[in-house]
Amino acid sequence: MKTHEIVKNVCVVGAGPSGLTTIKQLLDEGHQVTCFEKQDDIGGIWYRKPDPNDDAEYMKVFDSLKLTISIKLMGYSDFMVEGDRVFYSHAQYLGYLKAYAEKYNLRKFIKLSTSVISIKKQPDKSWLVTVMHDGKTEEYKFDAIAICSGPFQKPDKSSVPDLDKFTGEILHSSQYRNNKSFVGKRVCIVGLAESGADIAREVSDVASEATLSIRSYTVLLPRIFSGISATDAYTDRSHHYEAYIRSKSNSYPLKSIWGSNIITKFVFMLFAWTYSLIDIALRKIFSKKENVIPKTNILGEDYYPLKMDIECEYNTENMEVMNEWNRRCQNSNSNWGAKKIFCKNVRFVPNVVNGKLKVNDSGISKIVGKRIYFNNNEEKEFDIIVLCTGFIQNFSALGDDLAVPDNNVRNLYKHAFHKDHDGTLAFIGFIRPNTGGIPILSEMQARYFAQLCSGNVKLPANLASVIQIEKEWEDTMGSYSPRQYDLIVSQIFVLDSMAKEIGCLMPWWKLIFHPRLLVRHWMYPFNQACYRIVGPHNMKESALKEMIENKVAAERDNVRFLFLALSILPSNVHPKWLDFPVPPGKSLPKDHFMSRRT
Repeated sequence: MKTHEIVKNVCVVGAGPSGLTTIKQLLDEGHQVTCFEKQDDIGGIWYRKPDPNDDAEYMKVFDSLKLTISIKLMGYSDFMVEGDRVFYSHAQYLGYLKAYAEKYNLRKFIKLSTSVISIKKQPDKSWLVTVMHDGKTEEYKFDAIAICSGPFQKPDKSSVPDLDKFTGEILHSSQYRNNKSFVGKRVCIVGLAESGADIAREVSDVASEATLSIRSYTVLLPRIFSGISATDAYTDRSHHYEAYIRSKSNSYPLKSIWGSNIITKFVFMLFAWTYSLIDIALRKIFSKKENVIPKTNILGEDYYPLKMDIECEYNTENMEVMNEWNRRCQNSNSNWGAKKIFCKNVRFVPNVVNGKLKVNDSGISKIVGKRIYFNNNEEKEFDIIVLCTGFIQNFSALGDDLAVPDNNVRNLYKHAFHKDHDGTLAFIGFIRPNTGGIPILSEMQARYFAQLCSGNVKLPANLASVIQIEKEWEDTMGSYSPRQYDLIVSQIFVLDSMAKEIGCLMPWWKLIFHPRLLVRHWMYPFNQACYRIVGPHNMKESALKEMIENKVAAERDNVRFLFLALSILPSNVHPKWLDFPVPPGKSLPKDHFMSRRT
């Protein structure tokens, strides 16, 4: 239902996950929407044409890709998937996106096979959009613009010195589909992101020699915790509060459930602590142990032997490599509340253990022909270089009026809204959380944008100052990944801050009168249905059902109790290291890669 008389004509660029939810949230507010999508179907990078050779030039998901977080965190709050946390394949996730578009009848607002050529702001503050369709240019005029084309546009090939001097084959991760062409080849994989972890594993499985070249270590998270439950089920507000607020000395600038009043915070925390302790006690008494062991795990693989990722057993060797990797990621400083980008994928680890994948952490110094020289004086010849180096952002690619200072998304309010355009220009889906998914962030940005267009919310009067304050905090919190401008350490913080302004964040005083709901907000796995209980376009009945039925694994109760204890103890007693549990088994040999510096 529309909540304001203002109706705007809005352009949405891109019909991937961010574009689809933006269309839907704008329609909820009664705005007129036209979306331009350059491909011949919806889905963005998740869409693959039937002919695999027909889409080789575009960024696309590779053949074997599975989500690195469960569908619970990759879904929208207005289209939740029922049941346990499972990891979708790329085809399953595309199916989810198409089902979302069908449920809300979004396709009729999308012009497919239409490329946006330029966007210009007019003297009357409207936006002129020029597109190309069937070889012809067309012009449209809009009141507001939402850029939802995503950050995966221009592959970064600039971070490797002398790359133009390499005489072998060069492939960017955006072009990778499968490992068939790497059989028997000598391969150097440069960089490690989530897709890079999959690529490193698949390539090293078949290559005659494979080296992973990195300059620093990311934080590694397995898809499965202790071989049983989804690791993202351990993402909750209490964890993030302890890891990123109480344990840090710098002021927290974002709006939270309890606001900024110290007394309000004390009251909320008192009830949260009390209710959570009772919940843990009751679970200890009444919870029944599951005696039925499934045949397959949440990744679709055989349940035994226990896994922590795809084709990656939960054993001592693999876990010790991962823990040592994480200790190195912040130069051996504390990894409690890591200020580093996360890689939620450890599929490559077994090949580090067995030696199929060598790791060189010194970086590349130069390239001559097929020979690569590393900074630790090692040199090798390779047939192929695979670049897992990410993408270069250029927000002004469609026009100078879209320019963002330093192409840094942190120079936008809530990583979306430019200070110079009065809320009529939004960049939606250009941030990446350490733990969590982009779609729900895009949805909340889109909800905020739709409310801006309606005039129901307004940008802060001191917008430039607020942007700078929040930027400085995020720069500090992501200081070990200084070039990763799109990194946010906690999607919960960003979502809560926007939800509070929109009015869809459950008020603290209502929560204390609903003990089960408060515990599920604070101590249970994060669930975006919490943003559909109150506020505009809420889905109260289904959202409450989703929240109350939200499950927490029995083995997590001890972790929950730890966070309860930490919440009332001085912050200086926070643990320095947060290692994953190592199962019984033999230790790594002393001369193993991860037992020494390379």
